[in-house]
Formats: sequence, structure tokens, C-alpha cells
Amino acid sequence: MTTEPDETWTLRNATAWVFPANGALTRPVILAGDAGTDLAALATAADHGSYSLLSELKARGHDLVLLGLPDDGSMTGDGGTVQNAVTRAVAERTGHHPLTVGGTGQGALAARYALAGMEYQRLDHRTGVFFSHNGAAPGLEDEAELSRMGERPRIPRFLRLVDEGVTDGLTEEIAEDTVTGAAAPSGGPLLSKEYGSWLLDRLP
Repeated sequence: MTTEPDETWTLRNATAWVFPANGALTRPVILAGDAGTDLAALATAADHGSYSLLSELKARGHDLVLLGLPDDGSMTGDGGTVQNAVTRAVAERTGHHPLTVGGTGQGALAARYALAGMEYQRLDHRTGVFFSHNGAAPGLEDEAELSRMGERPRIPRFLRLVDEGVTDGLTEEIAEDTVTGAAAPSGGPLLSKEYGSWLLDRLP
């Protein structure tokens, strides 16, 4: 059964499903899925029976914004989509809690580029935490573009979640905090209970 969103955002080249904790956005967590991941599948994984990241976020007053990315996108194009989601979340949230922005796979790389690019352009992304879960390693062209933008966002706290054996192009030195765990089984939760608890304990 698909977990249905409270609201749908139509963004540049993508769609986002919005799950507010208390009826309105107050503490948004934007999570960009891996390239080509269906939003319904992403939502089902976020609300998995063995560990529901969605329920745990809501219990702590955090809103979840799931962002689906196309399967034929690029780091720069997907990064623009993440920037679009960040800008909308900042405009629609109530209060002054900082955002949390991140993703998994290609979505993590896009979020990294998006925030670094906004800082490079001196745009205020209002983000307190950036997280990367099994982030896609950038190719040579993407690596050069990231280098031009400063490699990574510098303002938010950088949290890295990486499965054993996964190469994400990052090191423990580049992130403020890193957790490593076993790979999740196919069809399992979006984040394991270990990863989810670790992340939630570090959110603003």
C-alpha cells in the first residue's frame, strides 16, 4: 500500500511529496531519492514496516519532503531541482527552524552540489544539516564542477552515512560525522533503524 502525501510539489524536472508533521511545514527534511526511484516506492521505503523514517521524523516534529529525480538526469540538473525544493521549503515553512537537506545515491550528490552552489552564489539556503547516504561518487567532470563550487557546502553540519564497501567519493575527514553499517536488504526500509536513529539524534 502506497503512503500518500499531504501535498505534491511540481518542481523543475521533478516532483516532491510532502508529509508535514503538524499540518504545516515547520522543520523540513528534504530527502532526494536515487536517480529514477519512483516516488511511490520511495515513500513506501520511508514508511517501511520494519523501520518507518517518516513516523520517527513526525514524532520529533520534523516534516519530510521526498524528492524524486529522473533516471536520465545530471548532477547539475538534479542539483537545480534540489535548489528549487529548498527555495520552496524556505518560502513555505513557518517559524525559523533550519532545514535539513540530503539524499541517497545520486540524490545525495545532487543535494551536495545544490547547497554548495547556493553558497557559491551567496544564496541563503537556511540549512543546518546536510546528509549523504551512500552518495554517488562524482565523475571527472562533476568532480571539477564541485571543486569550482568549493567541494561541498560549508555552512551546514555535514553528516555521512555509508554502507560497508560503498565508494561515495568522500572521506571521513570531509564530513563532521560518519556512520558505517551493513547494506540494507533489497525491498527494505529507506534507512535502517541504526542509520535513522543516528541521523535523527543529530538534526536541528
